[in-house]
Amino acid sequence: MSAGAELPVLKKSALFGRLALGRAAGVTAVTPNQRLSRALMLEFDAFQIGKALSVWEAPDILPFGAFVQRLYEDGLYADLSAELPMLLTPAQEEEVWKQVVGGSGLLAVEGAAAKCRDAWNLANLWRIRPGAGNQDTEAFARWLTHYKKKTENDLDTPRLPDALQRFLPELKRPKLVVAYAFDILPPQTKEFLDALGTEIAFCRPDPRSATVSRAAFDSAKHEIEAAARWASARLEAGATRIGVVIPSLGEKRKEVVRVFSRVMRPGGEKTAMPFNVSLGTPLQEFPIVNAALTVLHFSQEEISFEEASRIVRSPFIGGAEGELGARMKLEARLRDKLGATVALPKLIAFLEKKTVLRERLERVFGMRDTGLFSQKTPAEWARHFSGVLEAAGFPGERALDSDEFQTQAKWHEALGELSRLDRISKEMSFSQAFQTLRKICADTLFQPETPDTPIQVLGLLESAGVEFDHLWVTGLTDEAWPLKSSPNPFLPVAQQRKAGIPEASAETSLALDRRITDGWKQAAGEVVFSHFTKEEDRDVLPSPLVADIPAKAVEVPAFPRLRDAIFASRERETLQDRVAPAVRAKQVRGGTRVLSDQAACPFRAFARHRLHAEELEEPAEGLDASKRGKLVHELMKHLCTS
Repeated sequence: MSAGAELPVLKKSALFGRLALGRAAGVTAVTPNQRLSRALMLEFDAFQIGKALSVWEAPDILPFGAFVQRLYEDGLYADLSAELPMLLTPAQEEEVWKQVVGGSGLLAVEGAAAKCRDAWNLANLWRIRPGAGNQDTEAFARWLTHYKKKTENDLDTPRLPDALQRFLPELKRPKLVVAYAFDILPPQTKEFLDALGTEIAFCRPDPRSATVSRAAFDSAKHEIEAAARWASARLEAGATRIGVVIPSLGEKRKEVVRVFSRVMRPGGEKTAMPFNVSLGTPLQEFPIVNAALTVLHFSQEEISFEEASRIVRSPFIGGAEGELGARMKLEARLRDKLGATVALPKLIAFLEKKTVLRERLERVFGMRDTGLFSQKTPAEWARHFSGVLEAAGFPGERALDSDEFQTQAKWHEALGELSRLDRISKEMSFSQAFQTLRKICADTLFQPETPDTPIQVLGLLESAGVEFDHLWVTGLTDEAWPLKSSPNPFLPVAQQRKAGIPEASAETSLALDRRITDGWKQAAGEVVFSHFTKEEDRDVLPSPLVADIPAKAVEVPAFPRLRDAIFASRERETLQDRVAPAVRAKQVRGGTRVLSDQAACPFRAFARHRLHAEELEEPAEGLDASKRGKLVHELMKHLCTS
């Protein structure tokens, strides 16, 4: 359903003029997502600065979902609190779906529950009636009956806009609601806007005349590095809004951050980076949260030596600062004494007495729940988890930096999500509670807040509607763009196509991606589309949506790397190092390894054969490679002599 086909359309300057009047004017702008809300907010700030203002009232700009939830909260804390049902959190919704799907005997409960939650959201958003089709759609219809019964006294997010409609006359609404950059308007969203009973208008980004070019690179790695150097050059030239779009950003996030960091700060200086990657990281991957989860797991169950090693070396355990050196030496000794898996009592037994680490781990062991199958409510487990971490001295003595402090606050929110499961969940075991908490952390994408940066690295669909001074869209191969259709398996495919869901068919997906591509061509003064031509040993073609654009070389200056700058300086200093141990052995042992090490790297040969530095071995299940080799050697010796 096309947005703005019948309702009035405002120019962006007119929208900013209305927003500049302040909250008293009653103007609210809603956007499809949080990223677009923030971008529109920054553009409004630039609009006000252009009027030589130094202070102004913050405009009311927010995502559509947040706008609906704000109306709900206004009613909840006003006279409608007795009539409005309680709204389930996303974690509560998923837990109910897990209970429903798990009761059917299905093995892959978590994956099916997440798909069911998506299907229920689509069914409400696009007015699709679940029902007959195939075994999956019929199973979903049965599960949905049980889900509705379990949530008959509650309200979930997919049904929130519909449930609020009858209460809208009693709620405080804006005088004008402007839907910004809605390329597609689902039926539920349109019906809610119509039911608001206020003035509704649409606004789209202003079209711009752009210089559009296409570039090809021999590999995806070289393409990303060229985009990073291009962005750095545009930043040096004075641009303030630079966009780089990367497909599959979630999978390539670490590589993208590494490449952009190396280009922007070749010396590795610890200063704020001028770029921001839009997609967050799962909360459980942050070191401080990973340490907390590992301690909780270790408090009750065996863990791998690698995880136990991280606990010993972690800066987030009590006494880590004062015992740093001792704990590093301890970790090396434990590799010979502990096996591939470690239990908490076994680790405590190997620790020296009167150390802070032993004292902290003994406190953790003292809080251990002795009942293997003891059941507690989620809130009780959340309090228990907090107590275990407090006993471990979490998060350590040193002051947390800004990112760690924000991540710790998000961790506390995750514990709060676990506590709120009391409303819809029965008592559970430690293992169930811990796995639920880990799942919450895995599903929570988080990114610490940073100052506004001039370079934005975005995913394909996140960039729609955002305007820049310069824009580079990477990875536009025929396999990546247009996106492949991916209809939800639990809803009838024919109904999804009839409703016009973009992901439901190749035709609707192509139509949407074509509109997004046309939007990119007008989103900046300079637009670069790029793709790579080789993936391993096979050729790759450009996307048909950009193949007609003439290919030409993009001006990408070559910035010197730190190693190149060091080499160019050619400052050499000769030192006489007489500290190394003397060679007393008449014959150096090691065979040809001595010569190969010396040829490959003289320092490696020096470290191995003079300093006797060896790589630390990783404990493994059963016999390691060396012991297996010796055992086979002895076996063959006896076979040959017998």
